[in-house]
Amino acid sequence: MALAAFVSAAVTAALARRSHRRQAARDRAVARRHRDEEQAALMGTIASGLAHEIRNPLSTLSMNLQMLQEDWADPITEREQRGSRRIEVLLKEVRRLEDTLNHFLKFAAGHRLRIERVVLNALADELLDFITPQANRANIRVHRAFHSAVPPVQADPNLLRQALLNLLLNAIQAMPQGGDLEVRTEPAPDGPRVHIRDTGVGIPPEHLEKIFNLYFSTTPSGTGLGLPMARKIIEEHGGTLTVTSAAGRGSTFTIHLPMLDARSVPHDDRNP
Repeated sequence: MALAAFVSAAVTAALARRSHRRQAARDRAVARRHRDEEQAALMGTIASGLAHEIRNPLSTLSMNLQMLQEDWADPITEREQRGSRRIEVLLKEVRRLEDTLNHFLKFAAGHRLRIERVVLNALADELLDFITPQANRANIRVHRAFHSAVPPVQADPNLLRQALLNLLLNAIQAMPQGGDLEVRTEPAPDGPRVHIRDTGVGIPPEHLEKIFNLYFSTTPSGTGLGLPMARKIIEEHGGTLTVTSAAGRGSTFTIHLPMLDARSVPHDDRNP
């Protein structure tokens, strides 16, 4: 009897220690997440302030270049024609910087989610209809593989549409010689998944960890904002965006969205 009591007490103590370790690990994780959130908020505030300071001289440059362009609207001599072309180049660069700045401000500020019931299959189907003409011109075949058991999710439809569109356009850019683009949906116990697969050039291993970094791009015309923005939107919904790739064989981006209910959505972020 004493032995049984001793064993029971030992088991209880062991379980208590295990529970304590688990709780301590959870507390550390929560504290680390809070520190990361505070650091991100601070960096976002600094970045937004810096961006607003940059906007003012950019606006001055743009205004003065437009006035110069009007003054040189009818160039006659070769020198005047060269000057006119240079003004146009400068204006294009200023506009590009303004666009980049606007996108950055949106990225840094985050998004106010307007939660609705979203049918993933219908949203993916709509976007594929939208990009199919562009895909056809690029000799890209579009494939749909939508699982009928994929449940609806609660998400901001406009933001989710933007994230998916960014990934689809990225896939098209990865196939300059044509190929296959497949969007596949599947149910899972912890939430539905959307797989976007291309048969393009793939991502070199040394770039795989960088593609979600702000302003990292492997294409001359890329802004480096599409993939980071897509991941930010998905993470704001409590989901994940991951990628697998093989150089020369293509890439697969996978969106995982959690099972959400109305109680998990902050009151201020719901639709009025």
